[in-house]
Amino acid sequence: MASFLAHYIELETSEHLYRQLVEKSPDGIMVEKDGELIYTNPAIRDLYGRETNLIGEKVTDIVLPSEKSHLYKDSTAVKQNTAEKKLIQADGSALPIETIEKPLLYKGEQATQIMIRDITYRKQMEEFINQSEKLSVAGQLAAGVAHEIRNPLTGIKGFLQLLKATTNEHHSYYDVMMSEVERINEIVNEFLYLAKPEVYKIEKHDILDLINEVIMLLNTQAILNNQQIVTNFSLDLPKITCESNQIKQVLINIIKNAMEVMSEGGEIYITVEKSEHNLKLIVCDEGKGIPKERLVHLGEPFYTTKEKGTGLGLMISRKIIEEHSGTLSFASVVNKGTSVTILLPIH
Repeated sequence: MASFLAHYIELETSEHLYRQLVEKSPDGIMVEKDGELIYTNPAIRDLYGRETNLIGEKVTDIVLPSEKSHLYKDSTAVKQNTAEKKLIQADGSALPIETIEKPLLYKGEQATQIMIRDITYRKQMEEFINQSEKLSVAGQLAAGVAHEIRNPLTGIKGFLQLLKATTNEHHSYYDVMMSEVERINEIVNEFLYLAKPEVYKIEKHDILDLINEVIMLLNTQAILNNQQIVTNFSLDLPKITCESNQIKQVLINIIKNAMEVMSEGGEIYITVEKSEHNLKLIVCDEGKGIPKERLVHLGEPFYTTKEKGTGLGLMISRKIIEEHSGTLSFASVVNKGTSVTILLPIH
């Protein structure tokens, strides 16, 4: 009897231990049978984003099917299915997760245990590494070819100017060629910035002064394009610590992009306001907008939505803003327009 009691206590202790391991696990654990959930641990509810009973819910309503799965055998020769999937949270957003599915017996019946791990941070790091590699490639390419392009470009530009001055014919052709040469020169300058950024002087500046200088520079072209730049500035905005020429370069890139997508004219809205510890600057256009699947790639090296673009302008703009400890983000609605939001810290 004593031996049986000791064995019973040992079993009960083991069961309590295993229950604690499952209940306290930082990874989500669920059990499904015939496609329906029959058990979830507290971590699943945390990942789901709401304290609610998920028992009886269909797994396919919560976990999106994976695009790619990997099957392998463990030491017990039981198949495990490891995959990256999406967990549909209570608010409708999709959380990137990794799942490990393994068959088991639950209360004497065949079921499947699904372990779920949030891989948001891992995905962010993978994206950061991917962007860093692209930036490195762009820098290496810049260092290798920019100077080699600039030298013959100077010669071509000089001879074009000379030929134009010596004839009264085909001036429009020369203007087109000069325009294209200037565009190549701008791309070379962007490459050179990636290859060897200059050392700049950081000082306190009034962001409104910088914006007004850029508007003055671009306003003539905007008027010719039947476009109007509309500003809305909050009062008593604090100064920001920045390199003025770099911030103006960012503003020029963004506003020129807005002008280029509004071929039929329209208004470009520039809003500046204070947001907690940041200065928020928003540039909105009335262009055709950008689909969601393309929007996420804006700012990547060599990715562009323009026919003659290189993708370097927005990439350099994002790099400059991040060097100022700020953020650059995009939002767009197809057939309505795109907005670019810049957050710069107030020191």
